[in-house]
Amino acid sequence: MPRFPPHLSLSLLPLLLPLVHAQHAHSAPSMSLAHSHMTAFLHFFTGDTLWFQGWVANDGWTIFGACVGLFLMGVAERWVTAVRAGVELAFVRERNANEYVKLSGDTKRDEEKKDGEKKKDTTLLQILTLSRGAEPFVPAHAWARGVLQVAQSMFAILFMLVLMTFQTAFIIAIVAGLGVGEMMYGRFTDAATAKVHGYGHVGI
Repeated sequence: MPRFPPHLSLSLLPLLLPLVHAQHAHSAPSMSLAHSHMTAFLHFFTGDTLWFQGWVANDGWTIFGACVGLFLMGVAERWVTAVRAGVELAFVRERNANEYVKLSGDTKRDEEKKDGEKKKDTTLLQILTLSRGAEPFVPAHAWARGVLQVAQSMFAILFMLVLMTFQTAFIIAIVAGLGVGEMMYGRFTDAATAKVHGYGHVGI
C-alpha cells in the first residue's frame, strides 16, 4: 500500500479545508430550513404542510379550509365503517339463505310433514351451526372487502400524517368529524355488527 510523505499530506491540508467549509456552509441552510418546518408540539401556527409539498397552510383561511376538509373526511370514515358493517350483514344473510335452500332441498317432503315443527327447528339449528364457520371464498365478497379495507386504511394513514404536523386545528377538526360521523352512522354500524355476530337475529 503506497504511503505519502508527511510533508505532502500537510501541504494538501490547506487546500482541503476550504472544500470542507464550503460543503458545511451549503448543507447548513438546508438543515435549518428543514428543522424550521418541524414543530414537535401542539400549536396553531401557520406554515404546516398538509400531505403534499404545495399544500401549505400559510394563513387563517387556508387553515380553515383544511379543517373543513378534514372534518368531512372524519364523517366519511365513519360512513365507510357503517357501509362495511352493512355489507358483512348482507353477506351473512346471503350465506344463510343459500344454506337454508341447500338443506331444504336435501330433505324429503314426507319427512317434513311427519316431523313438523321439530324438523323445522332442527333445520334452523343446522343453519346457525354452519354459519359459525368460515365463509367460503366468494370473489365478489372478497373484492368488496378489499376495496372497503383499502378505503379504511387510506383514512387511517392520512389522519396519521395530519397528526404528525401537530397542528391543533387539524386534530380538532378530525376528532369533531369522527364524533359527528359516529352520531350519524354509528347506530347502523352497531346494529349490523350485532346481527352478524348474533346469528339468531339475522333475518333471511
